[in-house]
Amino acid sequence: MAENLNKRQLVFEIVKDYVEKNKPSFDELTAIFKDEIQGSKGFIRKAAKVEDPKRFNTKNALKIKFGVEVVVSNQWGSKNIDAFLSLASKLKYNILEDNKAEEESTTEETNVGSSSDVSNGVKSYVYIKVYDDNTGNDLKLSQSTIVQSNGEYTLSFHLDSDGDGVIDQYRFFDIKTKVYGSNGSPWDFEEFTDEDDEWTDHESFEDFGYDSNEISETLYNMRLEFVKKYLNEASQENMLYEAAVPYEKRDMFKEDINAKIIIDNGCLVFEEGDKSILPEE
Repeated sequence: MAENLNKRQLVFEIVKDYVEKNKPSFDELTAIFKDEIQGSKGFIRKAAKVEDPKRFNTKNALKIKFGVEVVVSNQWGSKNIDAFLSLASKLKYNILEDNKAEEESTTEETNVGSSSDVSNGVKSYVYIKVYDDNTGNDLKLSQSTIVQSNGEYTLSFHLDSDGDGVIDQYRFFDIKTKVYGSNGSPWDFEEFTDEDDEWTDHESFEDFGYDSNEISETLYNMRLEFVKKYLNEASQENMLYEAAVPYEKRDMFKEDINAKIIIDNGCLVFEEGDKSILPEE
């Protein structure tokens, strides 16, 4: 049916093929491609009722029974793709995995705790600020910034508390043009601004000469590795309300010779890595 597809393309092409061969109604389609397969963002939506268009492939709506147009989620990563692959197998789709591509993808994943990676020239910076209530409970996250730069562009994943919970944001900075991009998801950056905060004509990472999927996967993995290394298990299940650093990791911070930990208005602050890679704002 197709070759060399990334995760989003694979999901879309299979749903598209299923629609063309079976001509299902909306209820029939969503009974097969259930929301729980994708996760919290949903799998299939009627195009006219999409509330968060950046999380769906709105540029390629599919027409199903009764002329209804639907869109497919573009939010796919290593955490939910296995559930989809299992479904695809049950639907008799034969998917061959390119082991070489998988190995390259694994190699590109960055350990956010390392200040630099000599093998690929990537530099990293970590900043974590937590509330310290001295109760022995896990330390609620106040703010965090995870940054990575390969010399061509700088990527960062942010978690900031707004009082009700933490909000995640993903940022891109092109070093050559000094153009910024930010998004609530690692996928589908479509709006960019210059140093004067004016909108530019860029509509995707391809307009800078980069691979959108490669950058999005890197951002997704930065988030995944940060949560796994620094945050508690509850954070992994409910990031919005449970984001916290395990209390016992206070000692890990203090023992790290490359880190510093200070008191700032009742908060503990942890920094590690090359701060010079942060873009000026």
